[in-house]
Amino acid sequence: MSEQDTNEHKGPLSGFRVLDLSSVVSGPMAAVVLADQGADVIKIEPPGWGDGIRGLGASRNGLSAIYAMINRNKRSVAINLKVAAGRDLVLSLARDADVVLQNYRPGKMARLGLDYESLRTINPNLIYASINGMGEFGPLADQKVYDYVIQGVSGLLDSHQAGAGAGDLQMVRTIIYDKVTALTAAQGITAALLARERGAGGQHVQLSMLDTALYFNWPDLMWNYSFKGQGINFSPDLADMCEVSETKDGAIISSYLGADTSGYDTAQLVQLLAENEIPVGRVNRRREVLDDPQVQASGVVMELQHPRGGTLLQPRAAVRFSDTPTPVPTPSAELGEHTVEVLAELGLSLEEMQALAHRGAIG
Repeated sequence: MSEQDTNEHKGPLSGFRVLDLSSVVSGPMAAVVLADQGADVIKIEPPGWGDGIRGLGASRNGLSAIYAMINRNKRSVAINLKVAAGRDLVLSLARDADVVLQNYRPGKMARLGLDYESLRTINPNLIYASINGMGEFGPLADQKVYDYVIQGVSGLLDSHQAGAGAGDLQMVRTIIYDKVTALTAAQGITAALLARERGAGGQHVQLSMLDTALYFNWPDLMWNYSFKGQGINFSPDLADMCEVSETKDGAIISSYLGADTSGYDTAQLVQLLAENEIPVGRVNRRREVLDDPQVQASGVVMELQHPRGGTLLQPRAAVRFSDTPTPVPTPSAELGEHTVEVLAELGLSLEEMQALAHRGAIG
């Protein structure tokens, strides 16, 4: 029995099992959305080193903050997909899974015998979700892709990103399309599960970071390119209608004021503009976000105790459900922490697991 089964709140996806074969950000973050909403997510990681993101960014005692955030509420099983016996274990797990999620380049899963066509033969009701960088076809389909590449190809680095008239191309300093793709994938998976519950059966859910980026950009960043032909009334970006204004003790973000606000205290100016129905907010430095009164009032940031990382600050699941509240998060697992537990659920004995370990199939 997993820790989720003993949790008072089970969440709207309780009872669904997700096999997470993905790594880094886009796949694992999609899976954590499902895990936060109560799904039993089994994360498959390579023995020895695990998901490469375990070593990325800020850390304490070897625990990466980004890994801890997007891999909470999951069970970790260390299986070597390159060993035939390891692949067979994944096939056994896929027989009873509701969802399989992977974010490898096109063709990788087929070479391993773990693609949709292979798995649907053993589980016709399976929802199989594939995330990739540039899509299944085209001149860049096989290219290794990270978020900054998608920022460039999708038009986000256009000079207007840095402000009207700016000459330099500017990156957004967050992995925006990894995360937008993750959220889109999670929605696509739940839509497919809903269709299955209504009788549609299993299906392949496919999306690329590039397609997701263009869908995300199009309503405003691409509105000047949305009409073909003549007679177009072009418009500046929405961002040009707002401005960051310096104050005596910081800055605010608001509708364009066209006035010197440097003589005002931030709180004074925010109150004045809000009273006059002008959308406004203080500009928080990252270090100030946790102390913002509205952030504190929302209760979105919570403390989570991790056996190795100590006390962590993480946001709760963004969506709240009145009748199927989400479970209290469990911390991200150590590599292979649940290997014995999950394989025992498949009916394997300890002796069989030890033999698999000797063959390099499991960690």
